[in-house]
Order: sequence, then C-alpha cells, then structure tokens
Amino acid sequence: MTALLALAAALPTAAADPNPGHLKMALVSLKARYTDGPDPEANTAALRANLDRHLLFIDKLAADGAEFVGFPELSVNGYHFSPTMTWLALDGPELKVIRDKAAEKRVYVAVGIAEQDPAGKRWNTHVVVGPDGAVAGKHHKIWLTKEKGFCQAGAEHPVFPVKGLKVGIATCADGTDRKNLEALAANGAELIYGPHANTTGGTRAGWYKFRAAWGGPDGWVAGLKVHAALHNHAGLYGPEFDPPPGKDANTGWAGGAWFLGPDGTTLAQTPTSTDKADSKEAVLVFNVPIPAR
Repeated sequence: MTALLALAAALPTAAADPNPGHLKMALVSLKARYTDGPDPEANTAALRANLDRHLLFIDKLAADGAEFVGFPELSVNGYHFSPTMTWLALDGPELKVIRDKAAEKRVYVAVGIAEQDPAGKRWNTHVVVGPDGAVAGKHHKIWLTKEKGFCQAGAEHPVFPVKGLKVGIATCADGTDRKNLEALAANGAELIYGPHANTTGGTRAGWYKFRAAWGGPDGWVAGLKVHAALHNHAGLYGPEFDPPPGKDANTGWAGGAWFLGPDGTTLAQTPTSTDKADSKEAVLVFNVPIPAR
C-alpha cells in the first residue's frame, strides 16, 4: 500500500484551469505583408516576417493569460492573390512554426493560409491549432471574392470544440450570407468566429457598418442565439507592438474587432473611427462564457 501511494504521488497531475467556465479570446487586427509577388525570395522574406509578427503577438497575449489568439483571414500569406501566390500545406514548415508556438504556450491559435492540399486543390483556409500543437479544426472559405479563380470554394460548415466551446468559422464574405451562419448554428456552433480581410472605405466605422446586420436585438446573431467574435486586417502597424523599421504605408485595410453576445449586444469592440489613420493594429480581448454541460 505504501508503494502504491508513493507511485500515485509521483504521477503528474493535470494543472487546474485558471479560467474555469470561460474561454479568454484575444482577437488580433494584424497587418500582413503579401506573398504573391513575382520574386520568390521576396515572398519567402514576407512570409517569414508575417510568421515573426504572429509569434510576437502570441508571446505577448499568452503572457497576459489569453487562451485563444486569433489572426485575420489569410494572415500568414497576406490577402492578395496572383498567379505567383505562395501556397502552403497544413503539414508544411510554415504552419509548424505556429503549431510549435501554440504547444509551447499552451494556447489555441487561429491563422489564415493560402492552402494547397495533398491532392493539389487550393483553398482559402482558416486553421485553429490547439494547445497540443495539433490542428483542432479548419474551414475552407465558401463565398470567394478576390481569390476567385485562384482557389476552390468550400461547401462545408464544420463545428469543433475549443476548450469545450463549440466553434464554427465564417471567413469574411461567408458572413455576408446569413445561410452560412444558420448552417453553423444548426451544426451546434455556440460561437461563430469571423476572421476578415476588408477595406470598406479603409475605416473601422466602415467595417462595422458593413457587418451591422450581425449586431443588435434584431440582428443575425440574436436570431441564432450564439456568441460571435469577428475581426479584420489592419492597414497600419500598431506603434505599441514593435513595428518593423521604416516608413509605414497604409495598405487600406479597415481594422476593427467585435464581440457580440447571444442577444446581439456588443460585449467588446475596438473603438470606431472614420479616420483611416486609426485603422492600425490592435488587440481586443473578451472572456467568452462556456455553457454548462
């Protein structure tokens, strides 16, 4: 009996959940470089710079207690398509950088990539990596815009657990068709996550107006009785987030991030602005409740 007690005492115990009943989500409005230029070496350098920027935010936010760090649509590649796009694989070295960091920090990380799958099919893919470094879920964008002709359209509405919260993804224009949100809710989603790459006049106010149908007591989210978390690319670097050296040119993305409750109430939002100079990198954090089972 003494030997058994000693053995039990030596076994590792699961760490206590520091945030029980909630998922602390951090939404990053990131500025990304483009990886679809004619020079492969320049594309590789841009890809490396984008990955380094992801790691900077993951390190910072994990240290602040975030359990989920989300990045916008095509965050790893930058949202810009051409015949010379740099296509990535889910099992490739670029996503491995993200998987390794997620495992190191024990957080969920969501990123967007221009994916080429083993069959050679190409997709606008948003991937959620779990705190074990494995892919927890992914979504192929359904409603294509600027990527039309360069990749295929998805047709499925997967829902998967993130710390016990059932999550579905609506990538950018997917969220313009209410049927996509309805399909996610029908599949059991309790939170709809919407990574974006939108210009909408180049202002946060323009983007919030563009997505106004999601919010309010009569909005789509309230009708579906789900939480929602959506965010956008930024046009400028955030000066408080160690921007790269050199002059910063505005790439036109509107920026912004928004959490909505199941009644359509705004739970948290990056401050609105009609000034394009405010469309810069920012982080929005909210502690999303996980329904009791």
